[in-house]
Amino acid sequence: MSRPTIAEINLQALKNNVKKLRKISTSKLYPVVKANAYGHGLKQVIKTINNLVSGFCVATFEEAIELKKLTTKSVLCMEGPYDLKELNIFEKNHIDYVIHSSYQIALLKKFNKSFLSKKNKIWIKFDTGMNRLGFKESEIINAFSNILEFKKNLVLMSHFSSAASTKSSKKESKNQIKIFKKYETKIKRNKPNILLSLCNSGGLLFYQESHKDIARPGISIYGSQEGLKRNYLDLEQVMTLKSKFITIKNVSKGSRVGYDGTWKANTDSKIGILPIGYADGYSTGMSNQAYVLVDNQKAPVVGRVSMDLTAIDLTLLKKVDYDSNVVLWGPELKIDKVAKFCGTIPYELMTSVSERVRRKFIEK
Repeated sequence: MSRPTIAEINLQALKNNVKKLRKISTSKLYPVVKANAYGHGLKQVIKTINNLVSGFCVATFEEAIELKKLTTKSVLCMEGPYDLKELNIFEKNHIDYVIHSSYQIALLKKFNKSFLSKKNKIWIKFDTGMNRLGFKESEIINAFSNILEFKKNLVLMSHFSSAASTKSSKKESKNQIKIFKKYETKIKRNKPNILLSLCNSGGLLFYQESHKDIARPGISIYGSQEGLKRNYLDLEQVMTLKSKFITIKNVSKGSRVGYDGTWKANTDSKIGILPIGYADGYSTGMSNQAYVLVDNQKAPVVGRVSMDLTAIDLTLLKKVDYDSNVVLWGPELKIDKVAKFCGTIPYELMTSVSERVRRKFIEK
């Protein structure tokens, strides 16, 4: 039989989420679709929301080239060029890119200005507290002046280190907004029409003053509510990871299940084996921690999750058979909750669903 492990992608839910996000801001939306649209399938995601947004963001050069073939909207490469060859291709293909280091400014200075496109933008990355990519406060004005010599179509951008609704997050985010505003004012004295982009999903949901000209929502368009105390936008989970049992067997009291026997049956038990494992993106951290829904009944993961298989304890369940529907995460078992089972974040779960898991696209 064909392997019954499927990532079901609800395209209508995706569309609904983007529409809901559009309603809370006047900013243009550039959704983040890196890592194969967070594991949801780049081509189908772009096709579904292309008419609802103004552009898209990806991380790498390769992703930007692939994405440019799928849309006529603006495409932003957030890591920017690594060398002159990549810079040339960005300009030739009218792809937006980030400049976040003095090394990249040096690349610009080596580039023939006559080959610069007027149909794309340079995004200047300002590090307001993330301490990852971007120019520091002491560097940003000089970086802006240097880049302005090469292109007039510019965006000043930054990125929140945390944009949840917790007390500590609010304090840090408001400080980043304050720093961004300070230098936004300074830069606008020389470039009044420079575009501004600060917020991600959390900023869009929690900090209206961070919306600016362009918002870059990521996890929220896929329905994750991470950081939300309540789901006031009624975001819909887009991905459902599901499977069916390939064997159901009886295990005697005292028997152990899986590698190294990390789970022992306290009574005569019924165990179902799912054809999914860590090679599919179902983490070993789920071992003896998570539960799945079997025909909407909770059933614990037992033993160690292996590369291809996961064991489920069915002892207390009723009417379970090979036709039973098993949900590892989905609308009734939120991915945000499942991530906590194994001490990770929903981003990691979404993007870890491997290519050998068939995507099934639905609209309902």
